[in-house]
Amino acid sequence: MRRVDRSLVSAPAVLVGDKSRGGKELAKATVFFEAQARAEAAAATTGAPAAAPKTRKKKENSFEFSAYSDEAVKYALDKLFFGKCAYCESRYANQAPVDVEHYRPKGRIAGVANHPGYWWLAMVWDNLLPSCIDCNRRRWQDLPQFPESLAQLLVAPEMQGGKASLGKQDLFPIAGAARATAAVPGIDEQPDLINPCVDDPEEHLVFHIDRGDPLGLVLPAFEDDVPSRRGLTSIHVYGLNRLGLVQERTRILRKLDFLSRLIDEIGKISEMLLASRDQKNKTMGARLDLLLNQILDEIRAMAEPDQPYSSLVKAWSKTLKTN
Repeated sequence: MRRVDRSLVSAPAVLVGDKSRGGKELAKATVFFEAQARAEAAAATTGAPAAAPKTRKKKENSFEFSAYSDEAVKYALDKLFFGKCAYCESRYANQAPVDVEHYRPKGRIAGVANHPGYWWLAMVWDNLLPSCIDCNRRRWQDLPQFPESLAQLLVAPEMQGGKASLGKQDLFPIAGAARATAAVPGIDEQPDLINPCVDDPEEHLVFHIDRGDPLGLVLPAFEDDVPSRRGLTSIHVYGLNRLGLVQERTRILRKLDFLSRLIDEIGKISEMLLASRDQKNKTMGARLDLLLNQILDEIRAMAEPDQPYSSLVKAWSKTLKTN
């Protein structure tokens, strides 16, 4: 996960203003949910079951939003995130069409009774993120075999090398009980999930970099020997250590380690040739220096924001400078 400056791409016109498609849909949703709230309040007073507000939607007790998934919204998110999942940095086009994900769920919230979800944010640009289906949809995923030193931190013993239900879907855990509602939207919530457009993921997540045994795990950052709560929660909810993702990051790490060894060997040979008195050797040494720079450029390119897993490459590059 990498920090993304949301101001680089403007909100799509389809979501802006009362007369936009999103604005009109929000007005209808407001009528729907206010009627639902009145019916529930009346039922609580009389003890009778609440009648669902009239709606033409298929599901009587829910409102089906659609403006947020307009092609203009998908295009804007694709441009802002370079076609990558906001959470795992995979190119979602490689596996399936993008899921336009609501950071704060627009519908129900898993494990929270009597909360209709953050429906008033369903068309708000700042609440929308692009996600691959594996980070967004709750599904059973294979887990890798974690190193013994990390297994207790990252997974329960019975899940080691097994399966787990991963993916955000309608999960939105917070610290404390102060959860925003339509009636009190300005409450100061404390989300346990990282939002890459609001938070700096590097404050909560780090990569497991081991030159001797590359393994593409993401770990919670530690402060005073205490793991980041938000980092750990985000790893579990988004499924950032599912098997396929760990395998792909491990492949990247192995490629980087190979390029690093290549740089070292070419550098040594080039140094010897350049020190020679033979002009041909000097010329060959200069050509090897050019090759060396091309390899370094390749590594720098892999760390650019538009590349998959760029935050992993950036973290690896920092260890290269210190070793």
